[in-house]
Amino acid sequence: MATAMYLEHYLDSIENLPCELQRIFHLMRDLDQRTEDKKVEIDKLATEYISNVKSLSSDQRVDHLKKIQLAYNKCREYSDDKVQLAMETYEMVGGLLDCRGI
Repeated sequence: MATAMYLEHYLDSIENLPCELQRIFHLMRDLDQRTEDKKVEIDKLATEYISNVKSLSSDQRVDHLKKIQLAYNKCREYSDDKVQLAMETYEMVGGLLDCRGI
């Protein structure tokens, strides 16, 4: 949550950056929010699993664990997307600085 608040404040301070950089930072913020939402879902699924594990059949346990694994995979996908955006941003800023001779 603190990361999201920091990013929100940071986005307010980059109003003068080129539109493409603004777009990337907005996408990164969206990915942060999706990741946070997915982490809440994972916590809920894990708590539910732990609470009910003794009463679940073997098939139900496997199904529940698959749901948790799918949610983790989605978090990893969001993280990979964010890394890709960060690399694009790094290259873009480097290009901007090169063009300006900085």
